[in-house]
Amino acid sequence: MGKAVGGPRILAITSEKGGVGKSTLAVHLAGALTERGLKVVLVDEDGRVGSSIRWAERGAKHGGLGFPVLDPDGAKPKVLAASDVIVIDTEGRPKRKELRALAERADLLLVPSGVSALEGEATRELVDYLDGQGPAAQNLRVVLCRVPPVGNAAEEVREELRDAGMRVCNTVIRQYAAYTKAAELGLLARDVRDPRAQSAWADVVTLAQELI
Repeated sequence: MGKAVGGPRILAITSEKGGVGKSTLAVHLAGALTERGLKVVLVDEDGRVGSSIRWAERGAKHGGLGFPVLDPDGAKPKVLAASDVIVIDTEGRPKRKELRALAERADLLLVPSGVSALEGEATRELVDYLDGQGPAAQNLRVVLCRVPPVGNAAEEVREELRDAGMRVCNTVIRQYAAYTKAAELGLLARDVRDPRAQSAWADVVTLAQELI
């Protein structure tokens, strides 16, 4: 994802189906990019659920995440303009009109998907819609999330999606309990006590390197 001309890069994360780890991915990508020295702002646009906002609130007593998490009202132009990357955690199942507008303003639109048949079908429907919108879909990428750490399910699904013409990230985000612990404590996976915490964090760091 290249630097947007005259302003910060916008990385938006959206999904057609709930439970695919959208907010977990948003929080951790923001953390991985911050770790690389970039000035990152995470904007939680899901006013109904507010998963990223609540994540940050839980972590405040532990010292915070290391980057601001704002709702749309708090995302003032001056704050956004001073950042290198704006990560947007969209509302779940956004309306088609809003989705198209999001794709047009984002430098990269990331669609997390699980590896089950139902999740793959929902992802294909979303990508097919955006592909029909012309240039709006050029910066869309699918990333496989909540992938079983053992087995080759990710490789099979990734090739199926690519055969269908979709742009799928090489990196997958495997399913580890460290992410659940991180959400409960308001931390990043790297900061929780779990035997697989560093493996979970490594997946996100690798994805961040692939994307930006």
